[in-house]
Amino acid sequence: MQAEVAAWQLDMFDAPPAPITRVRAKPDPLPDPHLWSEAVKDKMVDALISLATDSRRGDNMPESLMDCAVLFSERLRNRKKMELEDYRATLGWVMEFWSGALPYRYVCKINGVDPEFLQDIILSNPLLKRDMEDVRRECFGTLV
Repeated sequence: MQAEVAAWQLDMFDAPPAPITRVRAKPDPLPDPHLWSEAVKDKMVDALISLATDSRRGDNMPESLMDCAVLFSERLRNRKKMELEDYRATLGWVMEFWSGALPYRYVCKINGVDPEFLQDIILSNPLLKRDMEDVRRECFGTLV
């Protein structure tokens, strides 16, 4: 990053003028996706799928689903530092209110996980179910 002099600060007590600089931000290394080449698009798709389906521990449970379970666990334990936006987005993704970059059902299918497993946990727990209903109501509204 390169500094650019935006102004000069003058002192009425005869101190030398001090420059006020503005730092230019670095350009985004990847342009808009519609400008990507086919090879870059293919690499990004592969990276996205491996990110959603791979496991850091070497077991069969993908990290994306483990992260969902961790968020639900933190909510049930009433953790104060839980990221509410992530939690609400995860509820909507698991309940298939939106698909995200990869649909929940696709991530489950690729890994041989029953997609209804986490959905049943949400629906059977009163706290998680209430939160899910809040997300649904906020996203889709009500007829009343």
